[in-house]
Amino acid sequence: MHRLLRIEFYGVGNSGIVAQDAQHKFFRLGMNTIAYSDGHMQVMSASMLGKGDCVVVISNSGRTRDLMDACDIARKRGATTIVITASGSPLATAGHIHLTADHPESYDRYSPMVSRLLHLLIIDILATTVALRIGESLQPALREMKHNLRNKRYT
Repeated sequence: MHRLLRIEFYGVGNSGIVAQDAQHKFFRLGMNTIAYSDGHMQVMSASMLGKGDCVVVISNSGRTRDLMDACDIARKRGATTIVITASGSPLATAGHIHLTADHPESYDRYSPMVSRLLHLLIIDILATTVALRIGESLQPALREMKHNLRNKRYT
């Protein structure tokens, strides 16, 4: 059975919001993407991945059990696993690729703004890199998308 290759984004709490932002950015690039912030959905979805698929796991602490479980499952299934988290955390060594997101903010602070901005920056860099690799072939679709969205606005 042939299926589309996909990129999935996993995070919980504030990192779940970053995962949704990442899904939105990569979706606009024409990629088959989804974001999950629920641990059960992450495990179920990771169980359906395979070679050629990619999971990006985003975590401030790198110590969330649900994210570790989903990352391990996706990796065992043959998906490429990218983790965006603090160095020295259990999650940092769980993926194929670790994109370090170290910052001076403590993990127990109520509103981790610095970490969220750092994670968003890393996602923006990844999305920009992918867009540059896709190149000019993406432009007609982006123009059409912008045109179609214009119809959703009042003049």
